[in-house]
Amino acid sequence: MKIRSVAANFAAFVGLAVLAAMATPGALAAQGFGTSVLVGEDEVLVGEPVSEREPGSVRVFRAGSWTEVQALYAPDAAVRDRFGVALAAAGSWLFVGAPGAGAVHVFERGSEWLHATEIPPPGLEEFGRSLAAGDDHLLVAGRDGSSGQEIVVAYRRASGGGWEEDTRLAPDRGPTGFGASIALDGDRALIGAPFAGEGRGEAYLFRYDASAGWGRVAQLGGDDGAAGRALGSAVAFAGGEALVGAAGEDEGLGAVYRFARNADGDWEAAGTIGPDNQAPAAFGAALAVDGPVAWVGAPRAAYGRGLVYRLERAENGWTVVNGWEMPGREPAPAGRVVAAGGGQVVAGLPTDDFGAGSAIVRDAEAGTVTRLVSEQVGLSSISGGQIDCEEGLAEGFDCDRVDLLSFLPREELGAGRGARLNDVWGWTDPQTGREYALVGRMDGTAFVDVTDAFHPRYLGNLAKTSGSRSNTWRDMKVFRDHMFVVADGAGQHGMQIFDLTQLRDVTSAREFEPTALYEDVASVHNVAINEETGFAYLVGASGGGETCGGGSHIVDINDPLNPVFAGCFAHPNTGRRNTGNSHDTQCVIYHGPDEDYAGSEICVNANETALSIADVTDKSNPIAVARAEYPNVSYAHQGWFTEDHEYFYSNDEADEVNGSVEQTRTLVWDLRDLDDPLLVREYYSPTKVTDHNLYVRGDRLYMSNNRAGLRVLDISDPENPTEAGSFDTTPWSEDAAGFDGTWSVYPYFESGTILLSSRREGLFLVKARAERLVP
Repeated sequence: MKIRSVAANFAAFVGLAVLAAMATPGALAAQGFGTSVLVGEDEVLVGEPVSEREPGSVRVFRAGSWTEVQALYAPDAAVRDRFGVALAAAGSWLFVGAPGAGAVHVFERGSEWLHATEIPPPGLEEFGRSLAAGDDHLLVAGRDGSSGQEIVVAYRRASGGGWEEDTRLAPDRGPTGFGASIALDGDRALIGAPFAGEGRGEAYLFRYDASAGWGRVAQLGGDDGAAGRALGSAVAFAGGEALVGAAGEDEGLGAVYRFARNADGDWEAAGTIGPDNQAPAAFGAALAVDGPVAWVGAPRAAYGRGLVYRLERAENGWTVVNGWEMPGREPAPAGRVVAAGGGQVVAGLPTDDFGAGSAIVRDAEAGTVTRLVSEQVGLSSISGGQIDCEEGLAEGFDCDRVDLLSFLPREELGAGRGARLNDVWGWTDPQTGREYALVGRMDGTAFVDVTDAFHPRYLGNLAKTSGSRSNTWRDMKVFRDHMFVVADGAGQHGMQIFDLTQLRDVTSAREFEPTALYEDVASVHNVAINEETGFAYLVGASGGGETCGGGSHIVDINDPLNPVFAGCFAHPNTGRRNTGNSHDTQCVIYHGPDEDYAGSEICVNANETALSIADVTDKSNPIAVARAEYPNVSYAHQGWFTEDHEYFYSNDEADEVNGSVEQTRTLVWDLRDLDDPLLVREYYSPTKVTDHNLYVRGDRLYMSNNRAGLRVLDISDPENPTEAGSFDTTPWSEDAAGFDGTWSVYPYFESGTILLSSRREGLFLVKARAERLVP
């Protein structure tokens, strides 16, 4: 079946500031369904190049019912092969870029798509990141690893039916993003380079001659225009014109430049096309042409929801008819990826559904809108009895002296499609002794009865505050049988308060409502509660109400359903903006050896650039006690006191990522003199992953270290920790620097059950062994 159009590939140039603003936090490691789209006569193809545990794929949807009829994979499919990043087609041939594997795969259409051959990498990195195909030519973008020069390799159809390399096309300078967008029309090629000249961008026109091969016809754009214009964001041929998107034009409004040949045969500017508003739209981020109609993606239009504009050819150019919404379920800008053909226009929304992605098909004539998605592949639940860690494995998960009790996948925890888990806490019912897991998700909080750790039971869901946004960060703590929940980057969320005694008689899963809502602050990163005093410390407020400079917004919760604002504390000259912003905190009634503070309420705050120690006994007049700095600080993240309050363990979330340290680092502080905190040890784990949350119970330190899972340290000698166990929830992952895997750990149940929340996986219940290694 003949394919009518080729999708413009927008994924390659998110580096420009105006384009990076379109990115949704946390989506880069997601499924990516909708990263590329392609329209055929009776079908739509959608690329899904990235998955945590599965190889990349291309899903084929048949017109009419728009059901998935086929899933395409590389014959040698491998996780992170990024198969499906780019799609192109000509006649009955389909070309799929797999830059993670450095190859382009060719499929032929019969009754279904069948793999025909593979074009191996010609010594280039990122080979296959964008493509364009015609009856006789194939263009494939890549990059020279040694020089960084972007290159487009031109192939010709061989007499035997295969593809042979013809030549290599390159810009005059590099790197410029050359090959971020490519279009082919017979023997003409148009290649965008949106990074050139401080982001002014440019595009190159080439023409193929049978005797001379490919030759450059024109360089469009050059160094004129404003920096950040991003000319070459997208390219397309429309009859005798070359259309070139400039998504950053006019401070992000965007434009499409028209180029045509003059009477002398030279290419020159023929005008520009712009959107019908003056707000940033990134108009021109994607282009697709379907006969006399052109479609232009504008992912920043409509307050970030994105629009796809319909243009119709007029006598003297093009007329902008209207901008169409192509809505996903979660805020996900339409217009990054657009394809069209046969009266259908398709928008890929790779950040929809928390990064799982979707594609929206709109029939231009009938006006019908259909949302396409792929089925998410989750892990299977594990229950029925303890699975011992033997020879370093428990049910396929890497481990050491930590046994697996059970596992619930996130799909069985009320998670919407693509929604990941975040924090976890626990509650023990003082009346019944039953144990409950409180599991944060991007879209709410799940309740799980874990009293029988071999058979955990999902009880229901507390949704995010009505009107708030789904978000990466959610945090919860417990006081007097009530749960207090905050969310960051969530708009008007506030602090939810939930009476946990409602869980006692739940026999089947249900939806719950907050018992109360504290609205004196909107989005908050973390909440800490000092159960001895009944005060909650809301830190890292990012908007709405009294943010306290991002420091501690202090709330009296002694009457849990009637919280009262009590004051602010922000340690001067800490935090990345010097406002005292805290990422996390622990507040205690101090009973350590420093007699000057005996009985005082002390908070140790992780303030991004340093640790902050504060006396908050008087909520109306908190006092900054000391500021503790350390070598190679990148992002002071979180920490916890030893039970005798003599030592404090802390972590830095970004020091491994930016190369400040080579292995996972835990900082050991001597706080026996609060006015003079001393860094006495930098403990390095055998892993190289980023660290996240850590908690102390007795002489054990429990660390949730992202892609290394749980790490247990014996701290009976506080200044000389030794590893006492581990459990990796993502053993298949090789990306040590990734912010994925285990978010948090809760080790405080009397039963010894330990809760682990793993972002894309689910809730693990494990138990650490008590034995110690004998020297």
